[in-house]
Amino acid sequence: MSFDLNKHTAKLLMNEPFFASLSRRIEKAPSTAIPTAGVRVNERGYFEMVYNPEFFASLPVKHRIGVLKHEFYHLVFQHCTDRLPPEGMSKLWNIATDLSINSHLTGELPDSGLFPGKGMFAGWDEGLSAEKYFEMLKKRQEEEENEDS
Repeated sequence: MSFDLNKHTAKLLMNEPFFASLSRRIEKAPSTAIPTAGVRVNERGYFEMVYNPEFFASLPVKHRIGVLKHEFYHLVFQHCTDRLPPEGMSKLWNIATDLSINSHLTGELPDSGLFPGKGMFAGWDEGLSAEKYFEMLKKRQEEEENEDS
């Protein structure tokens, strides 16, 4: 399947030029090895967005733009660099950062995303920092582990 991410990136940049400078500094690599998309600092020390073209092709245009913004916000908010917790990158940290970002992208992302106040995060406030969500997730995890023992 052929999917042109550049077309959607250009649309975002024309409508929201804030992301233009950042986007030019991010290498973008298609891969079906991941289910959706993600950003990282690659082995050469550059920001890289890895994305599944089949996932993007399955989304309506507004959600494609929303996912791009979501991934760019991980870099803007330094979620994979300066603000990493002492234990480093983890699934729990990724969930916390997703909750923090998605608080600000209501209606722009697929319903399958993680949102404070919805699903397993019902009752959680919107607009908190990644660090606060991380603390809440760790507390929930500890409580669940204590229930199992």
